Amino acid sequence: MISRRALFAATACLTCAGMLPAGPARAADSSVPHTSLSPDQALARLLEGNSRFVADSPMAPAIDSHRRHDLAGGQGPFAALVGCADSRTPPEALCGAGLGDIFTTRVAGNTMTAPAVASLAYSVKALGAPLIMVMGHERCGAVAAAVEFVTKGTRLPSPMMAMVEPIVPAVRAARHLQGDLLDNAVRENAKAVAKALRENAAFRPEVANHRLRVVAARYDLDDGKIEVLAG
Repeated sequence: MISRRALFAATACLTCAGMLPAGPARAADSSVPHTSLSPDQALARLLEGNSRFVADSPMAPAIDSHRRHDLAGGQGPFAALVGCADSRTPPEALCGAGLGDIFTTRVAGNTMTAPAVASLAYSVKALGAPLIMVMGHERCGAVAAAVEFVTKGTRLPSPMMAMVEPIVPAVRAARHLQGDLLDNAVRENAKAVAKALRENAAFRPEVANHRLRVVAARYDLDDGKIEVLAG
């Protein structure tokens, strides 16, 4: 899990570099305004896109040259999404989103590093995203590796253990729950990351003022549905 000190360091670096405003957040370019959607409306839009994806009636996302040219001067995404790097879980496809719609951060196991949290802070404070969704998924390989580590002591080669270690607390929490350990760990991991973001000083003011909602979710590989878990 990301530490508060690491988050402050990351956001401070972005502020100094001019990527985050020192005062009230403003759009990077006035021709690309912030979304007018509320946090609840942004969530509803993601879930509507997913419902159509599941029904094999996907939205027609704006990805043509007109949209590309409109976005050349800036961006105003309506949501930020923390997802797994798994090739089967591209957020834009699962939610019928087009260019400039979702500010996406993806890493195996949908965990948080200091640069990832700083990126989310940029999406909220500079670009005006009203929603962060932390989305785990069924049969996640990174979570499965963490389960193997907790239950059997199985270690991955050293470069990959950094992927596993942040997930270990979620696996330990899931061991006390009834049902499938892997799926419970997927859910606990997503909920823990979302909770940590909600409680982090970088996002707490927006959450308290209802300008930002942070939710945990789980994507089902079999039926394609996104289930909101908490938040």
